[in-house]
Amino acid sequence: MNPDELWYAQTVGARVARALAVPPSWLYRAIVSVRNAMYDRGVMRVRRSELPVVSVGNVTVGGTGKTPISAYLVGELVASGHRPAVVMRGYGDDELHLHARLNPGIPVITGADRVAGIKAAAKQGADVVVMDDGFQHRRAGRSLDIVLISAEKWRPDLNLLPAGPLREPLSSLRRADLIVVTQKSASDDDVAAVVRAIHASPHVSAGVVVALLAPRALESAIGGETRALQQLSGERVLAIAGIGDPASFFSQLRQLGARVTERRFRDHYQYSAQDARQLVRESAGHKYVVTTEKDAVKLSTVWPAKSTELWYLSQAVRLTQGTSLVAAALAKLFPRATSIA
Repeated sequence: MNPDELWYAQTVGARVARALAVPPSWLYRAIVSVRNAMYDRGVMRVRRSELPVVSVGNVTVGGTGKTPISAYLVGELVASGHRPAVVMRGYGDDELHLHARLNPGIPVITGADRVAGIKAAAKQGADVVVMDDGFQHRRAGRSLDIVLISAEKWRPDLNLLPAGPLREPLSSLRRADLIVVTQKSASDDDVAAVVRAIHASPHVSAGVVVALLAPRALESAIGGETRALQQLSGERVLAIAGIGDPASFFSQLRQLGARVTERRFRDHYQYSAQDARQLVRESAGHKYVVTTEKDAVKLSTVWPAKSTELWYLSQAVRLTQGTSLVAAALAKLFPRATSIA
């Protein structure tokens, strides 16, 4: 049983498995609660930075859109005349190279020690840091804490790990300065319901933003060609995803009219040449082989030459609610110097 089935499915087997995983989740809750209390009370020290730090994170395991939202914020900061750098844990080269593709020329610093990463960013000339996946890394001080919630994955009854996808209790949302609801394939009505639930939560005082992560184009992972999304309508597509929320990717393709054959891999999966050859064989009878932009970074390095072309869906981020909240929060990172009369 994969994690999505364990955490979300309503079958008898999934419910039994969740029930068996609840006692370990109590131990996990206790550990997280003690750790958070130690930071809240100053027992564990927060290392303040000389630079403004924007943390982008979540309270669940993967699949909320941290990388595209982080890249979007980097773009906004560059447009405002600033010199941002990205600091991240770096579970694999995929996210590092994806950031480099989305914002060419922006320093991307990886490592388990985010405090050291922020210092390295300052030495490289950055005047602001975007910390990708930083909500739980409390040792690194931040000026703005942004927490993402997936509209597709939201449920009020989710359990903590390992019985559910929560990395922290929902009460931890009280630390957030902004909450961004990401929408990939969820309906507008579903998004509105999530926003209402967040506003009704006793743990939330932050402003709520909605960000649409929508397909922008069909792009060749190797050749650089771009095709309109309408090309997928009515066509058989072998869809490959090794991300935190593969279901939303497959749903996006179906919403574009594609007839999808799903191939799921675990999050951050490192594809081998053998995997690629097998996928090429499975692509027989399909018009397109389409993967995510993050998976394309890895798959393109092992994809067989002169075989079926590999495509990916590029994504565009558009704020549909709370644009002014984001603009105001970013502006506050750089207070204007007051003149002395």
